[in-house]
Amino acid sequence: MKRYQNVVLFLLLLVVVAQAVHVVVRPGPATDGVAPAPGVLVGDTLDALTGYVGDGVLGIVPMDADPGTVTVLYAFNSECAFCDDVAPEWAGHFTSTAPAGTTIRRIAVTRDLPGPAATYAERFGWQVDLLSIAQVPQPNRESSLVSRTPWVYVLDSDGVLRFQDHGAELRRVEEAIAAIQSPGAVQMTGGGG
Repeated sequence: MKRYQNVVLFLLLLVVVAQAVHVVVRPGPATDGVAPAPGVLVGDTLDALTGYVGDGVLGIVPMDADPGTVTVLYAFNSECAFCDDVAPEWAGHFTSTAPAGTTIRRIAVTRDLPGPAATYAERFGWQVDLLSIAQVPQPNRESSLVSRTPWVYVLDSDGVLRFQDHGAELRRVEEAIAAIQSPGAVQMTGGGG
């Protein structure tokens, strides 16, 4: 009996070692010859985003804007339960007034197709511009903007990313907007930026 136990233990140990070797040497996900895009970090400049706007028309949305304008991007996915949790709060945030002397441009960004994205926005009463990057080849770092949802990004008028954090951090979004408008504004990053 002892002899069989040793054989069984040896085989189990062999299986564990084989699995560890497999994990270490297995190839990564297929990328069709395109290297994965690095994420967008606080301090990076975003020139523009390409996607479907309005009635599903493909367009380029520049991220730089008139002086005093702050752009807030809200990344969402209609199949994300966490997005459903923050979507009602976002609806109120989309209609909040900007501090004096500040223009806020708000854009909800998604990988959803334009139709489902619009349906999702209507479901929660969002009054915001939508940008769908579905079916748009995005082999660039800007495509990483929708890799985490719900997520918020604040960019200054030069298109420089000044803040990013979880979509529930709307108070911190307001603080980031105020910091951009203050002399000597500093870049901020949230929990994961």
